[in-house]
Amino acid sequence: MATGYKITDKELKSLWFVLAKDPFVRDENIRVIKNICRKNGVDDESVTLFPAKNIDWSEVGDLLQTPSFFGERLVIIGDGDISDFSDDDIKKLSRLIQADNANHLAVALTYEDDKKIAARKYKTLFETAKKAGLFFQVGLVDEKYLQDMIISHAKKQSTALSKDLAAQIVGNTGNDVGLLVNEVDKYCAACGYTEIAADIVNKVGVKTVEASVFEMIDLICRKRAAKAIEKLNNLFDLRTDEMAILGALTSGLVDMHRCKSARSKRISYSQVHKDFEKGGKPYRYQKAMSNAQSFSLEALDRIILLLLQADIAMKSTSADNRQILYVLVCQIIAKGNR
Repeated sequence: MATGYKITDKELKSLWFVLAKDPFVRDENIRVIKNICRKNGVDDESVTLFPAKNIDWSEVGDLLQTPSFFGERLVIIGDGDISDFSDDDIKKLSRLIQADNANHLAVALTYEDDKKIAARKYKTLFETAKKAGLFFQVGLVDEKYLQDMIISHAKKQSTALSKDLAAQIVGNTGNDVGLLVNEVDKYCAACGYTEIAADIVNKVGVKTVEASVFEMIDLICRKRAAKAIEKLNNLFDLRTDEMAILGALTSGLVDMHRCKSARSKRISYSQVHKDFEKGGKPYRYQKAMSNAQSFSLEALDRIILLLLQADIAMKSTSADNRQILYVLVCQIIAKGNR
């Protein structure tokens, strides 16, 4: 597994084989490969991109065997998922990789399931690629990976970023690598390429709907009702989809209900995490367990019913969805104040 999300070996290869779960990671590595070729005299006019679906293998083979008028060629098979390949496609690609080609080949694809690519047909293809050139795989990135990545990205721009603030940025922005990179670029520019401070992130940073609603729930639990309503208004000002807000509210409050029920049976938040999540970190449930102290189990039962009623009203009536959310949040606040 790759230790970074971009190719670090900048030597010209006859073959690059990139496999990534994130399309942004795939596309960034295609860009790296193009730059390597450009620096080694492969003109942009000599680069040809083929989509993975319905690929014409005879045309790919001809290009790999035929020198360009401008010199060497780069043939890229990208813009697709490895599942787009049939068994016959995989065999033809393996033969192309093994051939004595006059030009350079880059295969850059996404994949979804680790278990599926462990199938024998893929293993054989990957082993063939490893023998012929550079094989680079980047799986689904976790929070620690993303934090280290953006700290490194900031450092390359002579900008300091603390671990705590990196964790906050990832929490706000989510797991989209491209969005994270863009966010850090914005923060670096905003601080004049010195050190990213918390006030910059708070002022100009984006937040996922989930992160914003998580913060709103936290404000409710800390009995800061006015701030919670202000947070809801901020989401409306950003034209956030009302159903997305309700979905995030439901997710957070259901977590609290689970943790409250577990606590009454002396079950830890980490066990709740194991019962309901296959991966990720238990922090979400740790916070939910803490916030659940602001409500009785009976109050949380009632809140779950209120969430259901709001969902039905937003989907089946012509009522103003924003007004439904205002009422819902006020009802939740009231349940916590009893």
